Amino acid sequence: MKKINFTQEHFNTMQELAFDMLVNNKVITNSWGTPLNISELMHTQTINSLNNIKENLSKKIDKLEKQDEWVEVDQTKLNELKDQKELVNLIIGWKRFNIERSEIEAEREKILTQISDLKEAQKTPEEQIKSLEEKLSQLSN
Repeated sequence: MKKINFTQEHFNTMQELAFDMLVNNKVITNSWGTPLNISELMHTQTINSLNNIKENLSKKIDKLEKQDEWVEVDQTKLNELKDQKELVNLIIGWKRFNIERSEIEAEREKILTQISDLKEAQKTPEEQIKSLEEKLSQLSN
């Protein structure tokens, strides 16, 4: 599995864009036209649905940029769409980073348990009795 390179800079940019969306009560619509606020984007949408939203935003950006030179492009709308696309992309990276981090932590716990089991298996009966007596005395206190 490829390591996710989600840096503190990415996180800071995501925070800025998310805060702007929150303060200005902005929404991003999904492919069915359902408006999604920042909380819904970050916590209820799957990576696949976020990728679909990003794809739809890319299509809207391309459509605006490909208009002929005689049509005035709404630069504000174009910039807003680009910011939305960047935010969705950063949320995808953040979600993937968190998934990777939780998988690493689970693997770490599994290895620590195996090490502990191996150490316990290597103890002589006398060492095991002593260890259990120490635990019992700690519970008595």
